[in-house]
Amino acid sequence: MSIHHISESEFRSLNVDSLGMFPEKAWLKSSKLDLAGTIIRDPIDKDWSYVVLAKDEDGIYRCIKGDVSLPTIDNAEENIISLMSEMEISETFKEELYLPPTELIEVEEKEIVTSIDDQIKIYLRRNPEKLYDLSSRKFEELVASILKDMGFDVELTKATRDGGRDIIAYVKNEVCSYLTHVECKKYAADNKIGVGIIREVMGVHNLRQATKSIIVTTSYFSRDAIREAQMVKNQLDLKDFNDLKSWLRKY
Repeated sequence: MSIHHISESEFRSLNVDSLGMFPEKAWLKSSKLDLAGTIIRDPIDKDWSYVVLAKDEDGIYRCIKGDVSLPTIDNAEENIISLMSEMEISETFKEELYLPPTELIEVEEKEIVTSIDDQIKIYLRRNPEKLYDLSSRKFEELVASILKDMGFDVELTKATRDGGRDIIAYVKNEVCSYLTHVECKKYAADNKIGVGIIREVMGVHNLRQATKSIIVTTSYFSRDAIREAQMVKNQLDLKDFNDLKSWLRKY
């Protein structure tokens, strides 16, 4: 089999980009292409994830695909081997290699925010209950527009993409690049955000290596969700209906 297990030391010798804080339990490599992978155990949730990496032009192996919240190590191993084998057959993984934040945004079919003006924000400031009348996409546009006013360069991701980040917001200067993923949930007031969404967002956060992730909702967060978010408080912020009203007060 061309996908085989390797030792941790052999994996590290590949010049692998940092993968985060969770412990890795198994390591794999392709003998056909410059592909490697690792299986990760979440010490808090006790579930499993995997990450596939490919060698970039600078010689560093960076994350290109992965999956989270798998129930067993066998599931993770089966899935990562299947994915790496598909990449070997198609030899198309090079099209999906890591790109720096500014390049990544350019290939995500970006949508510049233009349809939410200050008059709409003034109206919502005076009538915050009307937030619930917005479509999910218009709510995303509203949040993106507010972040733009805060000084972020902001772009929306495709409306049809998987969960984890509706908005990519970033600040880049000569000193640093600060990349933020924002997930928007336009829920009814009594439909609280649960633990599942926290874990989904953090899965994307870790795979995409954002600086910060934010979940913004017209609802509120359950106690379990708040407790879960506290475990990663340096990486994740929660913003509920009251925070939205505070944002709108400046208009």
